[in-house]
Amino acid sequence: MESSRQESFVDTGLLSVLSNSLGSQMKCDTLYSLLASRLMATSKFPNAEEFLQWHRTFVQALERSAWALRQEQMLRPVVEGQASVTLSDVIIQAMADPSLQEQKALVLEALNAFSKIPTDSPPAVRFRERCVSQRAVIVSGGGEEQRFTLHVLLAVSARKACMDVFHLEFETTQAMDESFIQQAFLTRSFTSPVSVKHHAFEMAARAFARSREQIIAFVRGHQMISVRSDTEPRQDNVTCGAVMAPDTLSLR
Repeated sequence: MESSRQESFVDTGLLSVLSNSLGSQMKCDTLYSLLASRLMATSKFPNAEEFLQWHRTFVQALERSAWALRQEQMLRPVVEGQASVTLSDVIIQAMADPSLQEQKALVLEALNAFSKIPTDSPPAVRFRERCVSQRAVIVSGGGEEQRFTLHVLLAVSARKACMDVFHLEFETTQAMDESFIQQAFLTRSFTSPVSVKHHAFEMAARAFARSREQIIAFVRGHQMISVRSDTEPRQDNVTCGAVMAPDTLSLR
C-alpha cells in the first residue's frame, strides 16, 4: 500500500493539508497560525453567508501572524463543455499551473481520504459548518428559486515556511448533500462562475518566533480534528498540545 504523503486536519470550513516532509515544529506552527486566523475571522463574521468578509479577515489574520503575502491571484477553472464536475475536478483544473503541482497532489490525496470517512464523523461535521450557504431568489414569472453556494477553504503547506491558501466558490441551483466532497455537480445548474482565489504566504520566521507564545495562548481551548480514513496505514500523527483532537469535537 502506498504511504500517505500528507497529513490533514479540519476546522470550521477549513481543510489544512501538510506535507509529511515538514518537521513537527513547522507543522505545529502552521496549524497554530491557521487556527488563530480562523478564530479571529469567525469572531468577526460568524455567519456562513458572510464568507467573503470571513475569508478576507482570515487572510489578514495570517499576515498579522507573521505570514508574509507573496502572491495573490484568481484561478478560473474551465467547466464549460462538461456535463458535471466534482470538487476534485475543479481542483485539477484550477491548479494546472506547473508551480502548483505539488500542492495539487497533496490536496487531491487529502480529499480522497476525506471522502472515505463517514459523513456523520466529527471531521466531516466540523468541515461542513461553513461550507454551504443558501438563499432564495425571485426568478422571471414571480417564482422563487433556491440557490446554494459552496465555499471551500484549503490551506496547503508543501514546503517549509510556505503556505498556499485556496478559496473555492460557486453557486448552483443543485442542492448539496452531506457528501459534497465527492458529489457530482451539474454544470447547467451553475448560476455563477467557478472561482478559486489563491494566496501564497511565506513565514517570517523571526517575527513568528516572537509571536508564537501569544498565538498559542490565543488558540488554547480550541482544536482541529485529524482526518484519517480506516484504510490508511497507521502512523504517529503530529501532536501540538491541544490543537488537534482525532476523535472529539472542539470547544468553540
